[in-house]
Amino acid sequence: YSSAASDVYKRQLLDLRQFREVGSVLYVAAHPDDENTQLLAWLSRGQGYRTAYLSLTRGDGGQNVIGPELGDKLGVARTQELLAGRRLDGAQQFFSRALDFGYSKDSADTQRVWGRTEVIGDMVRVIRRFRPDVILTRFSPQPGGTHGHHTASAVLAIEAFKLAADPAAYPEQLAEGLKPWTTRRIMQNGSFGRSAPTADSLSVVIGGADPVLGIPLSTLSLRVLGEHKTQNLAGVVFGQGRGAGVGSGPRSETFFPLGGEPAKAGLFDDVATTWTARYPGPGAEIDALATAAVAAFDQKNLAANVPALLALRAKLAALPADPLVTDKRAQLDRALRACLGLVVTTTVATPDAVPGETLALTHT
Repeated sequence: YSSAASDVYKRQLLDLRQFREVGSVLYVAAHPDDENTQLLAWLSRGQGYRTAYLSLTRGDGGQNVIGPELGDKLGVARTQELLAGRRLDGAQQFFSRALDFGYSKDSADTQRVWGRTEVIGDMVRVIRRFRPDVILTRFSPQPGGTHGHHTASAVLAIEAFKLAADPAAYPEQLAEGLKPWTTRRIMQNGSFGRSAPTADSLSVVIGGADPVLGIPLSTLSLRVLGEHKTQNLAGVVFGQGRGAGVGSGPRSETFFPLGGEPAKAGLFDDVATTWTARYPGPGAEIDALATAAVAAFDQKNLAANVPALLALRAKLAALPADPLVTDKRAQLDRALRACLGLVVTTTVATPDAVPGETLALTHT
């Protein structure tokens, strides 16, 4: 029984545990590396929530400390850095069309350059596609003390939060099959623009260890920062003792209300975060099967888990398709593929293709 087999077992068991959790949270900020990496790791890996980061820009207006690439090429590099970070913390990654045009002191000027209506439309599309229960902004919508892009990201997030639920807003998206979506609440994750608790703010202690790697989530968040090589964020953290949402252990995060229903005890107050509550009827069977699959999971014979996972998959297939169910089906299929030892490789004769060309694909 090797350590490699143990890692596979832990990953699949983590997938199953996360499968049982149906709460969703969308984090919004302006640039790659703006996100609170420790909070994202805690939400996704620690709590099992379906988690995503929406970076309005790709960071193409920033600096590059490891090479000469700037502009569009830097945007490509920083996009890949974000995707590498998401592979570590398990969150999804979204972008808008907003261009990172360098430092801006003024939020209104930023919105003019970005194209306010178009960027809000991109954000509404992400909300309607991802369907978060909670939206978190990194920055305050109030100007002062930070970059105009940062402030604009919060201002536009509040507007998108409202319009995503409006059936009259961006009707072309509805024609494509998207539906209006009402997010329960939108809150600012404190520390940028304001951090002192207020009467209506919420404090949440985050911490713990990654269930697979066995390392503190704070250490995992450092690894995520280390993927931002063009920005040398790991060097900033270790050299100056600070970073984008990084601490040495458990810490308290403060959240300030920006819209929607108030939260008193937790981010997911009054949100249905179980299959039973979210999908009355079939959800109870899915909950029961998933709980039984986790309890009986055989770590030394992964193939023995396949019948239980297939039974769970059959129940899930009976649910009407929506973005949450689609994501959960993919998560369950990842666990199934690993337990089956199923690997699919596709090869082509040439590395290049142009639109309209016919390619022969070989699947093994």
